[in-house]
Amino acid sequence: MVSMLRSDPMTLCDIYLQPEAAFEVLAQLGEMGCVQFIDLNAELQLFQRSYVTEVCRCAEMERKLRYLKKEMVREDIKITPVIDEPKAMHPRDMAMHENLFDKWERDIAELSDNQVDLLKNFMELSEMSYVLSTIGPLLGDAEGNEYMMGKGGSIPATDRLRGGQLEIITGVVNRSRCFPFEMMLWRVSRGNICYKNANKDKILHDPQTGQEIRKVAFLAICQGDSLSAMMHKICNGFRCNLYPCPSDYDERMDLSIDVETRLLDLEQILSTTKLHICRALCVIAKQWTMWAIQVKKSKAIYHAMNRFNFDITKKCLIGQCWVPDYDLRAVQESLDKTSIEVGSNVPSFLSRIETSSIPPTYHRTNKFTNGFQALINAYGTSTYRELNPGLYTIITFPFLFSLMFGDLGHGTIVMLFGIWMIKNEREFLRQKSDNEIWNIFFGGRYVITLLGIFSMYAGFVYNDIFSKSMSLQWWQFHPAFSPELHKSEDVMTKELFDIHPLVGRGYKFGIHPIWTMASNKIMYENSLKMKLSIIIGIGHMIFGILLSFANHFHFKHYYAIFLECIPEVLFLCCLFLWLVFLIYFKWFMYGPDQVGVRSVGCAPQILILFIDMVLMSETKPVGDDCDAYMFPNQRLIQMSLLLIGVLCIPVLLFGTPVYKYIYYEKKRKQTMKLVTRFRKYRTADRQLKGEEQVPDVDQEIEKTTVSFGDLMIHQGVHTIEFVLSTVSHTASYLRLWALSLAHAELSEMLWHMVFAKLALRDFSAIGGIKIFLVFAIWAVFTMVILVVMEGLSAFLHTLRLHWVEFMSKFYVGGGWLFTPFSFKGLLENADDKSEGVCKKRGGKEV
Repeated sequence: MVSMLRSDPMTLCDIYLQPEAAFEVLAQLGEMGCVQFIDLNAELQLFQRSYVTEVCRCAEMERKLRYLKKEMVREDIKITPVIDEPKAMHPRDMAMHENLFDKWERDIAELSDNQVDLLKNFMELSEMSYVLSTIGPLLGDAEGNEYMMGKGGSIPATDRLRGGQLEIITGVVNRSRCFPFEMMLWRVSRGNICYKNANKDKILHDPQTGQEIRKVAFLAICQGDSLSAMMHKICNGFRCNLYPCPSDYDERMDLSIDVETRLLDLEQILSTTKLHICRALCVIAKQWTMWAIQVKKSKAIYHAMNRFNFDITKKCLIGQCWVPDYDLRAVQESLDKTSIEVGSNVPSFLSRIETSSIPPTYHRTNKFTNGFQALINAYGTSTYRELNPGLYTIITFPFLFSLMFGDLGHGTIVMLFGIWMIKNEREFLRQKSDNEIWNIFFGGRYVITLLGIFSMYAGFVYNDIFSKSMSLQWWQFHPAFSPELHKSEDVMTKELFDIHPLVGRGYKFGIHPIWTMASNKIMYENSLKMKLSIIIGIGHMIFGILLSFANHFHFKHYYAIFLECIPEVLFLCCLFLWLVFLIYFKWFMYGPDQVGVRSVGCAPQILILFIDMVLMSETKPVGDDCDAYMFPNQRLIQMSLLLIGVLCIPVLLFGTPVYKYIYYEKKRKQTMKLVTRFRKYRTADRQLKGEEQVPDVDQEIEKTTVSFGDLMIHQGVHTIEFVLSTVSHTASYLRLWALSLAHAELSEMLWHMVFAKLALRDFSAIGGIKIFLVFAIWAVFTMVILVVMEGLSAFLHTLRLHWVEFMSKFYVGGGWLFTPFSFKGLLENADDKSEGVCKKRGGKEV
């Protein structure tokens, strides 16, 4: 939790590795995942790095593994997952694995090529058999079969009759090109052609892709050599496969038997070939995951080694890295242990260095806090050691969400969905999914669970469960329903009657269920939820400003505490916290038990009071016998608060620029005085040495030279934004009221207009069946509209309230994320930039 409050302290270190131990050291650091290396060779291209050859070798092995995986997927062979994650592939084992992968690739490629050739022959024989069985009967036989395209007579038993006589062409064409093919033949021949398709098409499989292909056999008869040549060209253009089909019945039967025999032989050969391929791929599938992880890790290690410089004189690899202070000792122990195991003469070690660079931001999270921290990182990474909003978001985010999604039934559904994902998280983690929407929901499973729990609490407060109310005091619905207060005939005859709020004991928790039947329910909930949204919103914003005080104190910006933080708090409290005070004062001081000026009818309108306060005008009473203000001297107090709030604006506007300008001017004069002193009292030969003792003089002078106009512009924008945002942000929190009211009304309308009207009010014999059917429709609408759509809407509005209204008060978010060298999640990584370099070097795709 301490790291969630502020980011981990980071240290910049020089790391010295011996070449013989570098691979093992980086492999261990990759398993730990707590060191971020800085690229010391950023000016070099990838092909100029020292270990680009090793990287390309790993990339080539990855290509072979991807090829083997593609073949396993095509043959529907399941890859066996690993239980214990293997270590990185050692350099001495790389040649052995390269030979092994090359052997498997050649064997599988040879078997696949043979299978493709066999499948091509099988498809050709299948097409020929299809042509013989469908087109053959149309050609007739030597005995005079009257089957020629619906005409009598027969065709001589020759495929081609020379001397300008008939030309018979048979073959198959794709089903999608069948009609264009027929039209093209008809137009080219000008109708001098006899064309007929088979009644049934044939489903075949592409030898390369395995996809289904629908083909249909055709018969085309024309006359003349020129027309025959044109028909053959058209067949070639439409990629038709032509097959001979003898017109003689005996020849056709002999050819059919021969084709069927060859098909049976090919089927046996294909079955044997497929068996050999599956056996080989099953052997590969058992170790494929382990090989892929080993190659990925080795490739990542060589990428990290390319970030180092090789010192020829010291014969070691020198690099720089960011390490969290908490992990410094563990990293050094890992370096010592690995050096001893390798047997290196010189141990590897870390050396801390001082730097003025801003360190990366690192928040230690677990599976519970990771989802909330991801919401903050989506807005911006925290500045180093800045107060992290993620810790407070764990409570404030579900709470604000529940105010807009307050329903006990809907909250229960959301909570059960989150609990289901948490219960099966180990199984879901093993089954890695490529569905981005599912990954988002699963990554926020703990967030969703808390959203459901808080929504259930808000549902209790609102007394709302699927738009229906409930009574925790089940023994008495309301004490006003007593014989002493209402006569039975009044209850039976009157449609509406008033219930006095002071009768009996009040409801113990939340909104009283009697409001469900009240005619002024919407007015009561409208007033209550609007005031609650104002109270919670102002409290949330004041909390954000107070957090800025902690940031200023931590970074020792003490001037900002007095010139920015305190004026902002005073401005917000003098205006809007006073509005909250008036709301509570009216609740406690005005009621039905009061008489005179404290009665309900004399209660002044708070909005009118607040507007008159800002406009500095006098408020008029609501009645003749009523007071305009709630207590004596209220107008004087309001004018005083308004004056204090107005005086805070010039402090915000001019305070920080004046202070910074004086501070930087004083510091610049001190720097110039220091340089002048060195030049005045040093001799010529020692002057250069003296100036060298002044660190970065020009840079320091440039840093302390600021423009007062720039400071005023920056602070002016900040002041105007803050003053205007106090009004707009307060109004923005009214979305808590609006969405809550809309959710409740939509839920109530769905109940009454769908479930109650279509099913519950039917007392006939089929009423039970209608309840069953309409309940299914109501449940679907509830899930889709009220739970999913309304839930996403409330989630987005809650996200906006945190990013804009809350975090803008104290959060800068100008840091950069700590991305350590880690093996975690390597299999999900995207393509590597080195592969383009390896293509150029190797001359082939990897």
